Amino acid sequence: MKLWRLMIPVSLAPLLLMLASPAAQAYSGVYYVVPTSVPLRECAAPECDVLLTAYQGDKVEILERTTTGWSRVRLVDRAGIGWIRNDLLSYSPDRRTAPMPTYYVRSSVPLRDGPSPNYNVITTLSFNDPVEMLGVGTSGWAQVRIRESNTVGWVPPRYLSPNPLGERRSAPRRRAPAPKPAPKEEKAPPTAPSAM
Repeated sequence: MKLWRLMIPVSLAPLLLMLASPAAQAYSGVYYVVPTSVPLRECAAPECDVLLTAYQGDKVEILERTTTGWSRVRLVDRAGIGWIRNDLLSYSPDRRTAPMPTYYVRSSVPLRDGPSPNYNVITTLSFNDPVEMLGVGTSGWAQVRIRESNTVGWVPPRYLSPNPLGERRSAPRRRAPAPKPAPKEEKAPPTAPSAM
């Protein structure tokens, strides 16, 4: 009986640890380093010590992400684990081998640091802003890069057009089904006057 009482807290400990750290969320996926070289840090802040350097095109596995825009990554092709900013990672392989297509923003849309509306907004893209399409994730969101600032983020693909637009258009929306017409009332046939 004593062993059973000891097993309950031990089996609940991992669950309590996961719930106690809401700043980081579990995440799994393979990404590529965008800059020519970037430091992998000991913790999720620019003032943290540098553990090693990752280079453009290095493949990394994302182990977790913070709500402050950092990812803890593991290098796939060589040993090393550290923290890197999300905007320095690409969903697409090394862009040097094939140029990524340019798309244009259909209407104002927030650029987020992850592929869902739950992620933080990095900046807002404006009508006809050109962006480089890096790929579309399993979530259905597109990862794009702003060429001028080299900022990488995520938007829903419906906000992107392969050609510049002449006038402002809103993103296509799904139409609601047409309402069904009300049933017609049937009139009762006139009754003949009764004979007395």
